[in-house]
Amino acid sequence: MLLSDVITDDDDYQIVNTSFPHIGKRIAAVWGQPEFNLLILQLLRDSRGGTREGFPPHVRLALVRLEARFQREFRELTIPPSSMWDLNNYL
Repeated sequence: MLLSDVITDDDDYQIVNTSFPHIGKRIAAVWGQPEFNLLILQLLRDSRGGTREGFPPHVRLALVRLEARFQREFRELTIPPSSMWDLNNYL
């Protein structure tokens, strides 16, 4: 079974994918890989100087829970909080 198959069965993934299929596709493509860290960081943090609308609350919560699941299942790939400023060292 592929890692992308495992995540696509997840309820939180389904919430994200139903509302934003292009984001669901990106998550499935990097699930279980270090690149997930950068993707989730880009999705959950405003990088547009305050002009970003953000996600509906239920989608944002699903993304946060996916991040937590990734951290539990792939500890070796999770970036330590003190290193979040320098993602290039980990990707």
